[in-house]
Amino acid sequence: MFDRIQNLALKEFIQITRNWLLLVFIILGPVMELVLLARATRQGTTHMATVVVDQDRSQTSRQIISAIDNTEELDVVAHLDSPDQADAWLERSQAVLAIVLPPNLEADLAAGSPEVQLIADGTNSTSSGSALNAAVGAINAFGIRRASAYAREWPTIDVRTQVRYNPTQDANHFTITAQLGFVIYQVALVVAVAGLTRERELGTLEQLLVTPTRRLELIVGKAIPALIIASVDFLLMYAIAVWGFQVPMRGPFVVLLALSLFFIVAEIGLGLTVSAISRTQQQAGLLIFVLALIDVSFSGYVMPVERMPTALYALAQLFPLQHYLAVIRSVMLKGAGLEAIWPQAAALVALSAGCISAAVLSLRGRLD
Repeated sequence: MFDRIQNLALKEFIQITRNWLLLVFIILGPVMELVLLARATRQGTTHMATVVVDQDRSQTSRQIISAIDNTEELDVVAHLDSPDQADAWLERSQAVLAIVLPPNLEADLAAGSPEVQLIADGTNSTSSGSALNAAVGAINAFGIRRASAYAREWPTIDVRTQVRYNPTQDANHFTITAQLGFVIYQVALVVAVAGLTRERELGTLEQLLVTPTRRLELIVGKAIPALIIASVDFLLMYAIAVWGFQVPMRGPFVVLLALSLFFIVAEIGLGLTVSAISRTQQQAGLLIFVLALIDVSFSGYVMPVERMPTALYALAQLFPLQHYLAVIRSVMLKGAGLEAIWPQAAALVALSAGCISAAVLSLRGRLD
C-alpha cells in the first residue's frame, strides 16, 4: 500500500514539475506578496514625500524645514517657488504633504505667532493623517527647542492644516475606489480566461481554426462578450460607489470611462493569453488565482509603488491594475483631467495593445 501511495505521489510531483509556468507562479506569487506586505508593514507610514514652499528663506525657515526632513515619517523631496506649484504635486500624487512657510516668518516669530500652512492629500486618510501629525509635531518640537536655547518663552507657531480631496478623511473613499478597480479586474479576467480553454476541452477549437476565421478575429470575437460584461459591471459598480456610498466624482466621467475600457481590454488580453497557454479550465483558473496575488501586490494597494525597490517599481509598470487604480483615484477624488494622468493613460493604451498582441501570439504558438 505504501509503495502505491509513494508511486502515485511521485507521479503527481512529476506532473506538477512538467508544468513549469504554473510551478513558478505558485512559488513566486505568494513569496512576492509576503515580501511586499512585510515591507509595507515594517515601514508603516514613513518616508512620505513632502514638498516645501519657503517664501521666507531665512535661517528660521531653513531650521523648520530641517526639523521636518529629519523626521522618520517625512522626506522633503522638492523646494517649490509658489503654493500653486504644490497643487500640481498633490494632484499627481507625487507628494503626500505640502508645507507653505509665509514671507517674513522670522520677523513675525519675534513679534507674534506666524501662520504655517500644511496641505495634505486626503485620498489616503492613513497617510495624510500621519503626515500632518508628524509635521505638526516637528514644528512644535522646533519651537520648544528654540525657547530652551534662548531661555525664555518663545511665541508659538500657528499651524493651519488643510486636507485636500477628502476633508473628512473618510477611509471609504480610498477603499471603495480600490474595490471598484479590483472587481472590474476580476470580472474581465474570469470571463476571458474561460473562452479558449472551454473550446479546447469541448474539442471545438480545432473546428474553429479550420474555418476561414483568422486567429485575430477569433481573439476579438472572444473578447467582445467579456468587454460588454465587464463594461456593464463597471457602470453598476460606479453607480453603487457614487450614489450608494457617496464617493465623490469630481473629474470628467468620459475620461474615466474611456480609460476603464482600455483597462478592461488589457485584462481581457491577459486572460486570453492565459487561456491560450492552458490545457484545461482548472489549470487556467489556478494560473489566474496566482497571477492575481502578484497583480494585487504590484497594484499599489498593499504598498505604494513609489516606495518599492527600484527593480520592483520598474516591474510594477507592467501591471495594468496599478495604473488603473491611480486613474480612478485621480479622476474621482481629485477631479484630475487627462492632462494630469496622461502617463497612466498612455500606459493603459500601450498595455492593452500589448496584451491583445500577446494573446494572438500565444494562440498561434500553442497551435502551430
